[in-house]
Amino acid sequence: MKNKWIKQLRSPERWGHTEQIRMIRTNIYHMMDDRHPIVLITSPKENKWQPFFSAKLASSFAEAGKKVLLVDMDFRQPMLHQLLRLHLPAGLSNMLTGEEGTVYKGFIENLYILPAGSLSVCLEDMEEMEQWLLEWQDRYDLILLHAPSFLETADAQILAAACRNIILMIQENKTTKQDLLDVKKTLERINSTIVGAVYQTS
Repeated sequence: MKNKWIKQLRSPERWGHTEQIRMIRTNIYHMMDDRHPIVLITSPKENKWQPFFSAKLASSFAEAGKKVLLVDMDFRQPMLHQLLRLHLPAGLSNMLTGEEGTVYKGFIENLYILPAGSLSVCLEDMEEMEQWLLEWQDRYDLILLHAPSFLETADAQILAAACRNIILMIQENKTTKQDLLDVKKTLERINSTIVGAVYQTS
């Protein structure tokens, strides 16, 4: 599938942190010895480049032969459906409310994408979501959850408590020391671990 998203994902000029992705991938590989991990990708504050990074990381695992599910958990500002050139298709939010949702084949082999869906929902009740996470672990080698900003939404913190493994995107000249301290404090309280961090230059 050819569109501006795919071109930017494959552009080395756009993505200068390939080595960071490789390091994160190595850390996650160590977690894959005896289970299929669930990893949350988030930023302290809103980050317009996070969807690109989530897709780039997912595609790097898929290219290595891992069956990957990339889930758009940002119900307020969903973006990953643009990879499929779809206009807010039925997805996770529909599934959480008892409707039909579709997992789509991604733009490369082994990559699957579940859009956020066409409904606005919140994750106050995680019971249904946790059932889906267990089901996905049986089907995929790795589940990556693209979440909204950690300090600005309750959903990201609820998800972090459920999946435990966090990748944090840090933005040059935007993410403050206090932001990082606030994230660290919350993650320690819910017993979640940062398995990788990405420094996004301006």
